[in-house]
Amino acid sequence: MQPFIVIRNYTQDDELKCQELVRDYIMSFSNKSFFVYCFREITLQFIVITWAIFFIFLGVPLLFCALTVPACIFCLFTGTYFSFYSKAVELMRTKPSQSLVAECYEPFIFRCSPKEASYQIFTENCPYEEAYTRKFRRRIVAAISVKNHHAVYNAAWIYRFAIDPNYPCQTIMEPMIKMVVKNCISGGYASLECTISEWQESERDFYDDFGFVTRQIYHKKIIGSSLAVMKTQLTYGLRTDGALHKQN
Repeated sequence: MQPFIVIRNYTQDDELKCQELVRDYIMSFSNKSFFVYCFREITLQFIVITWAIFFIFLGVPLLFCALTVPACIFCLFTGTYFSFYSKAVELMRTKPSQSLVAECYEPFIFRCSPKEASYQIFTENCPYEEAYTRKFRRRIVAAISVKNHHAVYNAAWIYRFAIDPNYPCQTIMEPMIKMVVKNCISGGYASLECTISEWQESERDFYDDFGFVTRQIYHKKIIGSSLAVMKTQLTYGLRTDGALHKQN
């Protein structure tokens, strides 16, 4: 039996699974961020200053001052972890409006790696009967939510997106974004906006290939004003001659 993926509208029964998916997706970037921040100049300066304060002003022996290195690294890891966790909780608690999910159907005995497997993609409705789908194991592998952009006029904003890293990103994202674009055009929106971080390399490559262009690049603070992550706001034009204007 060949596995397949159904991209359909979100239902209330999907919320718990979507929250878990969003949490795991956001937290998957925390370790990579931590290792990058360890070698930032501000981190090394913080270790040196802390070492100097303990040795010069507090009279701590030099050998014990070396403990400031793992202590600073632990503080950095804790701060980075909880920054990503707070963002994950924020997105988990956000009530979705216009949402889609990608539900994967796989045989109960499935030994192939998801990234190496070939999936049939269906949109909106599953073409198979329920008796046949019961032979498959179901799981939500991607979710996307769209709402009105609070700063850009007549624009839709992808404010919540998550995908299981074990599954092929482009194979799942392409039909989902196409459905989102179709729904936004039907709603009369002029553009589709999204924001990605510097860690989302696969997503950035996909958006570039799809036709998104960069609107602005900025830095968002993670821990105080010293550590920040680079964010990129992308935009995709939806305006066509036959598009309807959104009613105010």
